[in-house]
Amino acid sequence: MNKKVVLAGKIAGIVLGYFLLFFLAVFSTVSLLVKGDEVMAPDLLGKPLQEAYASAAKKGIYLKKVVGDFGGTYAPNTVVNQFPAPKTSVKVKSIVKIFVASEVGQTVVPKLASLSQKECEALLKKSKLKKGHSAFISSAEVLPDCIISQSSPAGSRMAEGSAIDLLISKGGGSRSFVMPDLIGKEAVKVLVFFENQGLKISKIEEVPYFGLKPGIVLKQFPSPGFEISSKNLIGIQVSK
Repeated sequence: MNKKVVLAGKIAGIVLGYFLLFFLAVFSTVSLLVKGDEVMAPDLLGKPLQEAYASAAKKGIYLKKVVGDFGGTYAPNTVVNQFPAPKTSVKVKSIVKIFVASEVGQTVVPKLASLSQKECEALLKKSKLKKGHSAFISSAEVLPDCIISQSSPAGSRMAEGSAIDLLISKGGGSRSFVMPDLIGKEAVKVLVFFENQGLKISKIEEVPYFGLKPGIVLKQFPSPGFEISSKNLIGIQVSK
């Protein structure tokens, strides 16, 4: 009887041992399959699209491209972001998502200063842009009908079809300025500013205004953005 019990125990031990070995072998195999080989995600930020694909291929990973308009600071077909981040541990044959600046609808803003209106319009058309609002002021330094400045700096990127506002010279004459926005400013400081520019406020009207301390500009004439010179009548309404 004791021999049979001992024999049964040995058989059970052998079976249990084989089972444990089998379990450990399966666990190790599954762990290796799940984990796989890992690599560091390459740094693709700022790279052209083709160069990004080449870098990913060397690492054995795939790229998923998301194209969009991410602002005018990025050249078309350039990687502007990625997920996972650079130098993150990823599995071989895994997917890294990249965000790529669109090549459609982007153009470089040309330099328009000192060009005539006709030359400016031709260059804007060539650059797939259009002329926006125009303002004219007197300028002894710039020839009449020529561009003094532009709303978007030369060399920046914009969507095709965007409008560029222009400041255009009327030629020499009395010195002129663009009327600033005076609403909410202290009248004393406004008076000093205009005197320093050689201009004079000819009319100051004081009116009661509940909840506002005295001497704050409530209204102005001309309105902000108008061209003014020493010949213009300038008036303000202030709280008292």
